Amino acid sequence: MSENKPWRESVQEKMQDLLDCFQKREAELTRLAEQLEHQRNELENETMKRKRATDQDITEQYRQLDDEKRRFETELKRMADTKEFQSSRIQLDIGGHKYTTSLSTLRKDPDSMLAAMFSGRHQLVNESDGSYFIDRDGTYFRYILNYLRDDFQVDTFPKDEVTLKEIQNEGRYYQLLGLVGAIEELLNPPPPAPDFTQEEINDMIATVSRQTDGQLISPSISPGRHIDFIFHHMTKSNIDFSGKNLSGLTFAHTTFAHNVSFVNSMLVNTCFYGCEFASHVVVDFSGADVSGADFRQCRCVQGGPNAFGGQSTSSIQGGGGGVMFGSSCSSFIQLIRMNQVKFLGAKHIGTKFDPTILDVIKF
Repeated sequence: MSENKPWRESVQEKMQDLLDCFQKREAELTRLAEQLEHQRNELENETMKRKRATDQDITEQYRQLDDEKRRFETELKRMADTKEFQSSRIQLDIGGHKYTTSLSTLRKDPDSMLAAMFSGRHQLVNESDGSYFIDRDGTYFRYILNYLRDDFQVDTFPKDEVTLKEIQNEGRYYQLLGLVGAIEELLNPPPPAPDFTQEEINDMIATVSRQTDGQLISPSISPGRHIDFIFHHMTKSNIDFSGKNLSGLTFAHTTFAHNVSFVNSMLVNTCFYGCEFASHVVVDFSGADVSGADFRQCRCVQGGPNAFGGQSTSSIQGGGGGVMFGSSCSSFIQLIRMNQVKFLGAKHIGTKFDPTILDVIKF
């Protein structure tokens, strides 16, 4: 047994050496594997980064190609249109005004009278100079042509009501329903939702008519609805509706015995019919939109500065919450001339005034 001991120890030592060698080799292989994994991840990340960059470059190139294609197609269309315009030029004599256009422009609205007239289905007689005569007012025909060329561009049309109505009338004759409808929206715009209800306006008017010594009596108004506005903006000598939206509401037959500011307010289709303005007040509509509002039958009444406080001995309560001041009435026109009722800069498409008022109002 003693003779085998060295041999066994030798074998064990060799086995231990082999085990150590295997462990070192395993550690080395593990390190190499981790290194390879790290390199693989870096390579994948770099590859993905380059792929994304390449994809972005390709996408950008496609976008540029699409843009170039669209520009080229637009250019081709314009050239084709220009060629068609040049080959189908036509001269019109509209009430003595000469216009040159193209058949494609005149036929753009297939439901119009012009499209039917120049469809080729009808035999037309031209003048000695080759033009075709249409017995209409040629002053506004350029707006008809511009509408056919570019559709309705609101900034290129006049702003005053009379001119718009005349253009609209021409549009009806030529059966351009799109133009007629677009102008109708300008003349009679739909009123936006107001900041107040009609009940709240009535309460405000009634509240002011009941105030004494500068104190306001609380109106019967829904809790939380514009209470702060009423008490901060309605004082004994001044009512401030500046910048507020009062569209579609009515102040009809109200007596204004306080200075009132409607500066920059929205008063689209608001009714002031039959309102009375005390001779001492200033009512300012400067910069407001009074399109479609009704100011007919307004008048000036005599009254002192404390009329709403019950200081006028001849006052009687009016139906609209205001106060009427006897029968001595001066002219509403005079208030406008004295700049006590102001409309400077007000938008007034479709606004209703008595005919005599329009001559003195300064917009």
